Amino acid sequence: MYAIKSGGKVVGYSDTVVYVRLHENGCYVPCDEAEAGGFCIKTAIDRKDEETGETTTYLEDFVYAFAPGGLLGIEPVGSVENVSGTLMLAENDKVLDILLGGAAE
Repeated sequence: MYAIKSGGKVVGYSDTVVYVRLHENGCYVPCDEAEAGGFCIKTAIDRKDEETGETTTYLEDFVYAFAPGGLLGIEPVGSVENVSGTLMLAENDKVLDILLGGAAE
């Protein structure tokens, strides 16, 4: 699992990260991490239907650049940190137990 950071804080988590570079035709193309100018992740987006008022959640590709002005220059700057999903869940369970008045270690 990966923690996605932007603006000095974690903005989300993703199971997969696709490293990308800019092709000469202006499109993002997958590449090795060593040659990447950024990365692409799937992000959950909520969209409200104006006619029905129904909100639908769907996944959308979202691209971050590693440095300001990188790639097309319009992407937010971000970084990827490999984290253990199992450890994150264990920590969350511990915090929840404390908040609910359980025994703290």
